[in-house]
Amino acid sequence: MIEFIAPKPTQDYKVVIKCMTYNQEKYIEDALKGFVRQKTNFPFCAIVVDDCSTDNNATIIREYEQKYPDIIKGIYLPVNMYCDPKKLEYVEPWIEKAQYVASCEGDDYWIDDHKLQRQVDFLDSHPNYMMHFHNALVRYQNHDRPDRLISTFKTGDFDTALLFDKWQLPLASVVFRKEILTSQVYKELIKVHNGGICYFIASSRVGKVYGLSECLSVYRKNDGGVSNKMSPAYCLQAECAYAIASKDSGAINVMRKKAINKLTYQIPKILKKDKNALELAKVANGFDKYILFKAFIRYFFKVLPLKLYNKVKRK
Repeated sequence: MIEFIAPKPTQDYKVVIKCMTYNQEKYIEDALKGFVRQKTNFPFCAIVVDDCSTDNNATIIREYEQKYPDIIKGIYLPVNMYCDPKKLEYVEPWIEKAQYVASCEGDDYWIDDHKLQRQVDFLDSHPNYMMHFHNALVRYQNHDRPDRLISTFKTGDFDTALLFDKWQLPLASVVFRKEILTSQVYKELIKVHNGGICYFIASSRVGKVYGLSECLSVYRKNDGGVSNKMSPAYCLQAECAYAIASKDSGAINVMRKKAINKLTYQIPKILKKDKNALELAKVANGFDKYILFKAFIRYFFKVLPLKLYNKVKRK
């Protein structure tokens, strides 16, 4: 990569918001508005890293940076770094000057003006908690589908196993203590893959995690989103790898049950030698060699008989 010097912080902050964005000119303004609308009694800033966008994404960020220089801090990469974890190094000096870290991808956004204040107040008054997160709405940007909850859960404490059970937790919902990023647990997890779930797992292993069922942000599903390009096999492989890396027996058991459930409904396709189904089976078998067998048993002795019964009943 060519030599590039990113701006450095000149003061301390209570919260630093990490926002990574690329070619999201249609959505980035919603994220930026959510940042500048926050009403807090402490200083915070949003580090918005534009990954060498080819649309007007960077232009919009610069406009907000000029209008809200105390809050929006743009970092404009000269070349696209995509999944290169080194680009996170540009955010590290800012995190070092903060007490807490928040996150929000460029196509997601916050819908509560007191989100940060509420989460920081909780963490300030509960020093044994490493993270506070909340629920979110899923918004289908390019399709005529109603909003839905990203996950269904009760407000309260989350251990590692429960986090895996509610895997689809919104990254834009988190506020966590910066010490998580230097913990040994986090360092081991990012060797697997540097995904947002590492924040959740590491926080639950180092201390306690609190989840709020109220929706304070929106998780946008759009055709250009990275998550839409991930195959079921890739997602399952990542989840299983994280479960193993967490070294939590409860999380591993949760993933074992999830894998069996996923494969059970793929059995007909596996028998037809469908490529995607076979790839999913291969991943599950690598995690636990008995999963495929258990999925077959479940399908032929539970799912299939129930299907036949319902078919006869309808007649």
